Amino acid sequence: MAKQGDSSEWKSSARGESAWKETREGVATRNAETRKSGKAQREGYEREREGVRRKAAAKRDAKLIGTTQK
Repeated sequence: MAKQGDSSEWKSSARGESAWKETREGVATRNAETRKSGKAQREGYEREREGVRRKAAAKRDAKLIGTTQK
């Protein structure tokens, strides 16, 4: 049986190699889409969290301002 390192008549299977490349590209595409989706979800979560934080700060500030004027 011929090994890759031998200089014998070993040749790669073009069909197998193209299938491997196609699979690898498919995985890379899915990974990129997943990263993009995850980033969008995180950004949405952070925006919502920041909005809640600002509302709480505004409410707290309004309460403090209201109690000092009485």
